Amino acid sequence: MVNTGVTRAFGRELGRVLNYSLQNRVKSFLGGLGVTMLLQSSTATALLTASFAGRGLVTASAGIAVMLGADVGTTLVAQALSFDLSWLAPALLFVGFVRHSTAKSTRAKNLGRIFLGLGMMLTALKLLVLASGPIRDSEVAQFVFSSLADEPVMTVILGALIAFVAHSSLATVLFIITLVSTGGIPFVVALAMILGANLGGALPPVLATLHADPAARRPPLGNFICRLIGVIAVLPFLGLVGPELAKLTADQGRQIVNFHTFFNLGLAAFFIFFTGPLGKLTEKIIPEKLNNDANAPRPMHLDKAALESPQLAMANAVRDTLRMGDILEKMFRDLQVAFQTNNNEQLNIVRDADEVTNEFNAGIKSYLTELGREMLDEEDEKRCTDIMTFTTNMEHVGNIVVLNMVDLVEKSSKNQMSFSKEDMDDHNELFQMAVANLKLSFSVFLTREHAQAASLIQQKQKLRDTEHKAVNAHLARLRRDGQMDEGSSAMHLGLLSDLRRINSLIAAVAYPIVQAHESSRIRHDNPVGAEKNKEKLDPASNA
Repeated sequence: MVNTGVTRAFGRELGRVLNYSLQNRVKSFLGGLGVTMLLQSSTATALLTASFAGRGLVTASAGIAVMLGADVGTTLVAQALSFDLSWLAPALLFVGFVRHSTAKSTRAKNLGRIFLGLGMMLTALKLLVLASGPIRDSEVAQFVFSSLADEPVMTVILGALIAFVAHSSLATVLFIITLVSTGGIPFVVALAMILGANLGGALPPVLATLHADPAARRPPLGNFICRLIGVIAVLPFLGLVGPELAKLTADQGRQIVNFHTFFNLGLAAFFIFFTGPLGKLTEKIIPEKLNNDANAPRPMHLDKAALESPQLAMANAVRDTLRMGDILEKMFRDLQVAFQTNNNEQLNIVRDADEVTNEFNAGIKSYLTELGREMLDEEDEKRCTDIMTFTTNMEHVGNIVVLNMVDLVEKSSKNQMSFSKEDMDDHNELFQMAVANLKLSFSVFLTREHAQAASLIQQKQKLRDTEHKAVNAHLARLRRDGQMDEGSSAMHLGLLSDLRRINSLIAAVAYPIVQAHESSRIRHDNPVGAEKNKEKLDPASNA
């Protein structure tokens, strides 16, 4: 709950902090440390880093440095929670409940979620102490744990399994501290389980990014390699560690949490100088896909792991929406080639591309729907709706191309219809204008700049004027030439009408941007005129 609350309330700011810290290995390390202390989960930081890496914003070496910082950050959280803070739990639970129940804004509600989560964590730690009593008093449990003292490798594997199942090395470490503090397990077994917890805690990010882009998979893999090397290096010397830890404190619980911290600090101090070679190693282990076709017939960036952060999830959806635009542009060009050359095989390629755009639209909608509305603030919810509206419009564009225009072109080829040079010139001009507007619409969708949005609206009007002139010119030629084929005339006018309809769908993305800009300006200059201006900018009235 703490992780979810922080991500939902401050995910955008955390993303900016993490992105800013990626300038060098030291800043990357500190950024990973700070973000993890807030999220209280190195796994969450790993997934954030993987999402940045998948977008090309993080190199493998910088991502590994972030992960080293995340590992140290989670040990500092363990240090704080290893103290008896259970007296804070009732206050945190009360404040969190009141805040979450009465808050009006999403951010305030998630602040309550954070307090509730902290209160539950402290309560759970107290309950762990009580629940470990039967383990301490059980002869069977004592026999099993005593037997593990002579099986360090098996103990490491057990600790790794517990951390993997819990999806949290922090929870596992706190559980081990509780057991050793109450005499539930021998000290040397606890040390080996701590090593296992560090190893097992690195596995969830590796598995969560298993189907992601190669770049997104490398930082978690690099972190797992660091921990694996560290465990192998330290395991033979566990017998020497205990006396050294005892020099700092006699409390075995504190000795365990200190060992956890020192282990991760040692890994960071050593591997921070080798992030470059480690990054190259992960690139060799996970090379770029040779057949990574940008127009692969399926969404590629809808990473489920990124759904914990609405900003990252929407960034992933935008990436696949832009790929959807590339497919639509190719559909237009293939249709134009088929029209000019009477190539029906080219029309089958257009139909296949339409099925791909339908799959993209369905995939993006399903992905964004999984975010839910409760976790989005007003700005994110609006952006989420804008993305789904835009992809729906693009799917409608593809439907018009396939259900109307492809059918008309196929009929013209089958019936061997001929078009005048003037009609062909009009077709080509409007095709080119529609393609140019399609490309501009995706730029507007991505940047949301007012100037580009206004330009798209102007280009929409220009295409409408051009289409109007082409229709009038064609009707004039039809009146002059009584021998003109009526079938080809109707088909020509149908194609022009379809291009105009497509153009309206393409330009729809610009109206909310221009409306928001104009409304903001008018509210600033003349609040009374804002409502009147809103009607003028309604896209429905301009369709």
